[in-house]
Amino acid sequence: MLNTHWFSVVIKDLRSFVKALEDRRDLIRINEPLSVDLEVAALLRELMYRGGPAVIIERTREGTLPIIGNLFGKWDRVMLAMEGNDPETMASKLTDLVNLRIPPQGLFDALKSLNELRRFSQYFPRSVNDGPVREVEWSTIDLTKIPAIRQWAHEPGRFVTFGITFVKYGNYRNFGYYRLQVIGRDRFVMHWQPWRRSAMYGELSGRAEVAVVFGPDPVTMLMAGVSIPHPLDKLLVTGVLRGGEGVELVRGGSTVDVEYPANAELVIEGELTGEYVREGPFGDHVGVYSIAKEYPVVRVKAIYSRRDPIIPVTVTGKPVLEDGNIIRFGTRVVKPLLKLILPELVDLEIPPEGLGYVIIASIRKRYPGHARRVMATLWGLVPVLGKVVIVVDHDVDIRDWGGQVMYAVAAHVNPSRDMLVIDNYPVEELDPSTSIPNLGSKVGIDATRKLPEEYGGREYPMDVTAPGDVIDRVRRIVNSIMGKSRN
Repeated sequence: MLNTHWFSVVIKDLRSFVKALEDRRDLIRINEPLSVDLEVAALLRELMYRGGPAVIIERTREGTLPIIGNLFGKWDRVMLAMEGNDPETMASKLTDLVNLRIPPQGLFDALKSLNELRRFSQYFPRSVNDGPVREVEWSTIDLTKIPAIRQWAHEPGRFVTFGITFVKYGNYRNFGYYRLQVIGRDRFVMHWQPWRRSAMYGELSGRAEVAVVFGPDPVTMLMAGVSIPHPLDKLLVTGVLRGGEGVELVRGGSTVDVEYPANAELVIEGELTGEYVREGPFGDHVGVYSIAKEYPVVRVKAIYSRRDPIIPVTVTGKPVLEDGNIIRFGTRVVKPLLKLILPELVDLEIPPEGLGYVIIASIRKRYPGHARRVMATLWGLVPVLGKVVIVVDHDVDIRDWGGQVMYAVAAHVNPSRDMLVIDNYPVEELDPSTSIPNLGSKVGIDATRKLPEEYGGREYPMDVTAPGDVIDRVRRIVNSIMGKSRN
């Protein structure tokens, strides 16, 4: 049960989030120096696995900036970042924006649409001239001061794990998490896979410029881990999630033409050099080392920060870690958007243990092949997610994985009829199950009850049910028995 009085605080940036966590005794500080080589990662993983507090590591053996970690290791902290607002409820406001009647039908609709557009304008990002992230311009570019970590023994160097890369292409922009391998004081390797929206923008723009941001407000941090398809502006979605407060953006200094959050802790401005070098292997969220492969090099042109910045760090390994709650958050955000495309969608679950590779969807089934259409739509929107998609009927509790979902698979799936396998389809490069990077297969499992057209022209067997009045009566008797037995 969440403590609702926790959410009376207003979370404007990472600093206010840290204060709120400290007020709730859900953050500790460690003054004993730890090494960014293996030790920091091991500590953060152990805290996450045990459901421990957020932590500030004030000193490292290597003399880097202070570290904050395990920010979202518990769902309570995600909800605190949201000030107690349910992500799905907040994201559903986007459907109102999409459904505005444009062009309006008559004067009344025109006035109504104008008023609604004014109301929605509060969600859009706003440009400002300056912000805390630009308090200090570093006189010397030195990435060794950033707490990049080596988290597993066979990694070749230090990686930035929680920096948010902002990139633009024309009037479009995007931001997300891409690991960065530091290869010099002013160079790092950008691991953005080819299917990523940011990679597409970078390639299309020719001379790509990026801004890697650390520690904006926590909602923006959470949204950086959510896949939003082109051309929807992820910053608009972030403004909606922030309760109608658009993200304040400052334009890059004299080095890059990229806007980024003005309230962040630190920003690295850089440009892709056109070089490609070997990156990895990296111990990834699947719990194995990902392949080493060539990725683009970024040369750092400037670093700006607050006067005393604190740098978020996250870790990977076998689930469930901090990214499990980011997946849970993202599922709730995208569900209202998916329902615009698939109004038959009742519920959607991406279990954190499934790493985004397993998706369960419940639908109101209306016609033969309906489940397959849902599978195809989900694969089309985010090609690399949902290696396994299970579609069930509307009355199945998709969070009851071991009960209702497994029953639906066991009772309703005839493998030769109900399993759709697609080969040579884009997959995530980090998926160790395929021998060809970025290319693999998908399987869709239709665990719905079958319509006559899908069942040889016959009616599907009827579910066994007991009359409602009988159930009510026996439950009263059983409740009485169980109450007495506990006494």
